[in-house]
Amino acid sequence: MSGDILFVSNGSGKAIFLTSRDVLVKSFCSLSSTCSFQDSCRSCDIVSAAKNHLAGNKSNLNIKNLDGELSAGIGEYKIGKNVLLKVMGLGSCIGVILSDASTGICGIAHVLLPGASDKGETKYAETAIEKMLEEMVKMGARKSRITAKFAGGAQVFKHMNLDILKIGDRNAISVEEVLNRKNIPILAKDVGGDTGRNVIFNPADGSMIVKYTKGDVLWL
Repeated sequence: MSGDILFVSNGSGKAIFLTSRDVLVKSFCSLSSTCSFQDSCRSCDIVSAAKNHLAGNKSNLNIKNLDGELSAGIGEYKIGKNVLLKVMGLGSCIGVILSDASTGICGIAHVLLPGASDKGETKYAETAIEKMLEEMVKMGARKSRITAKFAGGAQVFKHMNLDILKIGDRNAISVEEVLNRKNIPILAKDVGGDTGRNVIFNPADGSMIVKYTKGDVLWL
């Protein structure tokens, strides 16, 4: 989808708008749980500010433009600067975000399995985090300023009690262990349960947006 990606915030809430030809087509809003319109964006101060911005008018709300979006598929990671980062359809997988707020460089990985890979496969937690970290530093990120957030790790086989099948729990543990070994502060996490998630990272304010398949939305 071509168009602007806007981040709009005020004292009561914040939202990301994906636009096409100056029309708001999708949103992720921190007020969605209390809004009667949900994601349809009928009318509010935040929506009005976004529409005015697209029309070239000034607004008294905080508005920032993002430079596009990147989505990491299973076993992939993506790195960018001032771009919306996404991993979609997480079940037992983990979406891992690394971010250096001082440079704006950030990355997101779609981790499938715990541990490391001898072959350098980034579907494994340790390998994905190490490669993403290394590439971010090469791009100019400052390792001492990098922080992490992650979400996912649902129990897909919720009726199974064998530890070997609890891949979501094992993924979450593996990700946290790697981040701790790398001395990367974990600012937020949302793991476990039995519900799938989509994870979005907003570099404009460092928010990890977790949208559950059942509809609930968290801004962390």
